[in-house]
Amino acid sequence: MQDLNNIKKKISQMSKLALKMWKTTHRTFLEHNADLISEVLEDENKLNELEKEITSDLVRLGREFSDKGDKAEFAIYADIVGDLELIGDYCKDILERVQIKIEEKLLFSEEAVKEYEILYRKTEDVMSEIVCAFENEDFNLVKSVLRKEEHIDTLVDELRQRHNQRLLTGACIPIACNMYLNMLDFTAAVYYHTKKIAKNLLKIKS
Repeated sequence: MQDLNNIKKKISQMSKLALKMWKTTHRTFLEHNADLISEVLEDENKLNELEKEITSDLVRLGREFSDKGDKAEFAIYADIVGDLELIGDYCKDILERVQIKIEEKLLFSEEAVKEYEILYRKTEDVMSEIVCAFENEDFNLVKSVLRKEEHIDTLVDELRQRHNQRLLTGACIPIACNMYLNMLDFTAAVYYHTKKIAKNLLKIKS
């Protein structure tokens, strides 16, 4: 089915773009580099355009095919595209906090940055595996993502508690603390949407 193959290529492109946004957003955070903000926002516009284009293609295919199995597969791809678009939204949410952090010259403690890096890396790793599965056109590659059942809620709760302790001891100021906690929540959301994509890919027939 040539049309579906073209759609899968576009979704692969979308996954790469989402990963690129994720990495650049993190660079902006680490480097306090406001010049990177426009690059992320430009990529988000591309991501949104791809989402609209792919969804339109899937709707058209759904009208052309009567087989319930095909329609179910198209619906899964539409769900995946929606998750990738939401990942872009969360990148933008993090970026907005980073922009304020840069403008207000706010700094996180070295300990806070190291702890956030743990959550960030776990999320980047699962995103990279999704991209790899699309690039190799082998959705079985995402099985490794689902075998690594990380208890992200537990990790985020631990990181939140540690950061609140730093707030109470005066190691950070309230506005910076709130931004940090927001970043934890947004990053956890990206992780969960990525895991959801992996689960959806395994539902698709080979």
